[in-house]
Amino acid sequence: MNPALRDSAAHVFIGSIDNPGLGDEDAHHLLRVLRVKEGDPVTVTDGAGRWMSVSIGKDGSIQPIGEVVVEAAPKWRLRIAFSLVKGDRPEWTIQKLTELGIDEIIVLGDLERSVVRWETKRAEKNLQRLRTVAREAAMQSRRVWLPTVSGMQDLATIEDVYIADPAGEPISGSHRTLAIGPEGGFTDSEKKIGVGLVSLGDNVLRAETAAMSAAVLMSSCRTKGN
Repeated sequence: MNPALRDSAAHVFIGSIDNPGLGDEDAHHLLRVLRVKEGDPVTVTDGAGRWMSVSIGKDGSIQPIGEVVVEAAPKWRLRIAFSLVKGDRPEWTIQKLTELGIDEIIVLGDLERSVVRWETKRAEKNLQRLRTVAREAAMQSRRVWLPTVSGMQDLATIEDVYIADPAGEPISGSHRTLAIGPEGGFTDSEKKIGVGLVSLGDNVLRAETAAMSAAVLMSSCRTKGN
């Protein structure tokens, strides 16, 4: 990671790197919550690989103090689809998948063994909350490519998806889209929807643990290029 990103007092997503400006909420967060001082180095990014160092004025204005840096897109995109789990664990899952470098996160629609189900009226509101969590996690982890969060998506509509299952083959760089099932796992008919089965190890994992394991293994394969 570029030292300017790692050592910045804060990292923020903005609408345009060519005409940088902070929204009221981000300005409040930087100045009142994080207590960033005038002149402290801050990095801003458009979420599409372009970023630069800036200083923040007392009024939330931005003053560039460095050139625009362009970070290349990842070698290939990594996608993880996961089934809803109870409580605040979906937010925790989104947060950690973002920190671990997953590019596209998909919330699966109802599966045969799903325990948690979102009412249609609340689904979009819940998704917006998860997108906010992903944005905050991306800022904390200094990402310059903002991950996408989508749902509620049927398993059958996800292209080239592999199914996480203990009976599957070891994970490799060819496994770039992986689906994590509910606590009871995928049914036999659901397993047939995927391209194949991929193992995350010998132990039976909680859904959110499986998602984290998949993210670590997939990111490692991409880093190694194999």
